[in-house]
Amino acid sequence: MKKSTRYWMWLSLAIGVNNYKQKRIYETYDSIIDFYEGGIYEWRLSGVFSEKDIASLSNTKLSDADQMIEKCNNLNISVVSFDDESYPDKLRDIYAPPCILYVWGDLPDFKSRLSIAMVGTRNATQYGVMASHVLSSSLAKLGVIIVSGGALGIDSASHIGALEANGTTVCVLGCGIDYRYLMSNASLRKNIASTGAVISEYPPGTKSFPGNFPVRNRIISGLSNGVVVVEADEKSGSLITVNHALEQGREVFAVMGNINSRYSTGTNKMIKDGATPVTSYKDIIDAFPEYEIYCDSKIVDDTTEYSSNNSLEDNNPPSKHQNNLDLSDAVSKIYHCIGNDPIHIDQIVVKSGLPVSKVLQSLTELELLSLITCHKGRLYKLA
Repeated sequence: MKKSTRYWMWLSLAIGVNNYKQKRIYETYDSIIDFYEGGIYEWRLSGVFSEKDIASLSNTKLSDADQMIEKCNNLNISVVSFDDESYPDKLRDIYAPPCILYVWGDLPDFKSRLSIAMVGTRNATQYGVMASHVLSSSLAKLGVIIVSGGALGIDSASHIGALEANGTTVCVLGCGIDYRYLMSNASLRKNIASTGAVISEYPPGTKSFPGNFPVRNRIISGLSNGVVVVEADEKSGSLITVNHALEQGREVFAVMGNINSRYSTGTNKMIKDGATPVTSYKDIIDAFPEYEIYCDSKIVDDTTEYSSNNSLEDNNPPSKHQNNLDLSDAVSKIYHCIGNDPIHIDQIVVKSGLPVSKVLQSLTELELLSLITCHKGRLYKLA
């Protein structure tokens, strides 16, 4: 850790996240230490801070920063500051980049590798899950970094696709890394950190307030060369990420969807408004000729035949569930949430509306009855 990191930590704790003034200090001063040691006179002279800001700078101590750094060390969380060599240049160039990144795992090389954000609804259809999984897996096999937000639905499917391809994926949280957010995805975040990184601009201990996530989305797009929206309705939070991407000069893509699905209204409208339509991972790769990526003919890409007029179920034989089974109501409900195509446990929870504990119990019973099979990445399908 650099000597200057504790001073950037001090600034971050003093004036908070999503603050353009942090970047102004980075651009104006040769050293954050010079700014700190200049005191109130220098802070006023900079012309950046209000009197309220200056009071906050005065009331925040370097010892507060030291305590936070110690807490991060105890949690095995790295602290990456603005002037650290590993801080992504892509992110530094956005309007209000965080001067501190909290990192669980290791930041990949964003400078030399193409990075693509995958976003969409939490209430994804089977089609959306399949599309996310296949696209992220195909891209990850080519060395593309997959960036997403770690939520249910499209986010989870994208992270899992990259992991199953032995690729690199980055999860950007809207809370402290140590906070017990969406515990059904705790093992997924652990797997992400083992080969990529889970990151946040929020200090450890920060809760997942709803307002944190729209703020977080600027980092998802900022870390990426382009943003792919898989499924989203017209009021989806994913469109906030798209707006950030447009402001940041990133490429925007949308997966063509079923015209009868509410979760395709946003993506199909994006295409009408000029987003690049995606029918294959190659549509994404082709938009970045400056990166030396060569499409591997061995990659199995099931997205080639996407159709905006057909749902996933239209392109596959109907699921064959056994009849006259002696199952409880909960187990029967879980059984009929599962079809021929692998579905992640997160999607089963969403579709069934049952508690995670009840879903896990029902899945175990169905496996013991040889009615379903479990595959790598906690994906389930009919036996």
